[in-house]
Amino acid sequence: MKNNNNFSVLQNSFKVIFIVLSFATHMNGQSLPTPSLPIIVPAVPTLKPQGMDNFLTPSNTPPSSGSNYQNQQNQRIMDEVNQNEKLREQTMQGIQADIAQFGGTPLYDLPSWSTAPGAEHYRSVFDKMLAVNVDNYSIKDINFQIENAYFKNQLSKEEFDRNIKQTADFILAKMKDRNLDKNSNTAKNFMLFEFFTQPMEVKGFKEKHFPIKYDFEDYWGRENWAKMFVTKLLKTNTGQCHSMPLLYLILAEAINAEAYLAISPNHSYIKFQDEKGKWYNLELTNGMLTVPSFILNNGYITAEAIQNKIYMQNLTKQQLLSQFYTDLASGYVHKFGYDEFVENVINKALELYPTSINANMVKANLNTERLQYVVKTLGIDTTTQQGREKILNYPHAVEILKQMQIQYKVIDELGFQYMPADAYERWLGSLKNEKNKQDSEREKEQLKRLSKALKNSNNKINKNKT
Repeated sequence: MKNNNNFSVLQNSFKVIFIVLSFATHMNGQSLPTPSLPIIVPAVPTLKPQGMDNFLTPSNTPPSSGSNYQNQQNQRIMDEVNQNEKLREQTMQGIQADIAQFGGTPLYDLPSWSTAPGAEHYRSVFDKMLAVNVDNYSIKDINFQIENAYFKNQLSKEEFDRNIKQTADFILAKMKDRNLDKNSNTAKNFMLFEFFTQPMEVKGFKEKHFPIKYDFEDYWGRENWAKMFVTKLLKTNTGQCHSMPLLYLILAEAINAEAYLAISPNHSYIKFQDEKGKWYNLELTNGMLTVPSFILNNGYITAEAIQNKIYMQNLTKQQLLSQFYTDLASGYVHKFGYDEFVENVINKALELYPTSINANMVKANLNTERLQYVVKTLGIDTTTQQGREKILNYPHAVEILKQMQIQYKVIDELGFQYMPADAYERWLGSLKNEKNKQDSEREKEQLKRLSKALKNSNNKINKNKT
């Protein structure tokens, strides 16, 4: 594993480090995050059978000669045999005690939350998601189902659909007022971005629209997971870097605009391409357009992360569906906890998008939670070396330990680097510095000029028709 502030394996204790992914990951994914899940990372000791030091470490004493040497050799062989026999007996005693304690079936699986009130709604959504076409599905419908499961199916789908339609009609009406080309992807995304960042009113609509504000209170959903939801955003006109980009994608879908979700450490944002092939990064949390260098300069995107394309990529429809699976698992974890359902959901997410950093983080959490449960169930005291070595008596537990280590190695090799909460806040706040303001204004001006050119082109087309 690389030694660049990434995860490392310590040799002497189980240390618990709490890492937060905003996504989204917020892609709980960021997400998270995804995004926003507490990642419990135990630094696992290297386990070595007690009493094995003598024949794992070469002796510094030169061999003797004659009968003394032969006697020493014979004694060493006998000692090794005795040590191996003792180790075998200890292992068998541990396994037999394990079987006796749990009635013949050791409890190596996390307890299931399947009978908890409301858990059935998550399983129902999972079944529905499995049936969708991975390249052609409704972002609006899947997102609503995930949020509705959290509220035990108490939300009104009719009200949600009506709200989205009215908002889409409002945006299209504003485009008509400005005589923008409704067939232009640039013009539609330009108007969507203005809807999020500018006050707006349209003739024929009673209510004036105000810019969507960033919700600074519990923006990672630690206390209230619903803070991550689009339904919450629509009710309060406030959101964060998980709900804002999702609402943008839902509205883009409603007006037939093409836009993409993109991920950066603890964050997600929107990307779209204009008619000339230029890509724009829309930062909805601050109402600014950013350049790639701003995202790269946050200090937590490694060369490996860029090489493995885990950040700053426009997610395909299939990869976005993977993120929705991660969102489903994240909501379930926050409401209930980890169990076999989370494993099934996150395995599906990784099937669709193997290098998803948010899905891989959830899987790491799951493996860690399982190990901690097994260690506690078996009565293993991880505060002492002797206690830690006790796990060697339980082969299945050792395998769980290995799987956890393997998963954190996956995360490490993808190029993930932990971004502390205060570093994320400083980076997000740096959008307001003078250089980034100038970059944003320059991007906006280019977008406005292109939209104006499209408007003039649209005027000529309309005149020719008349």
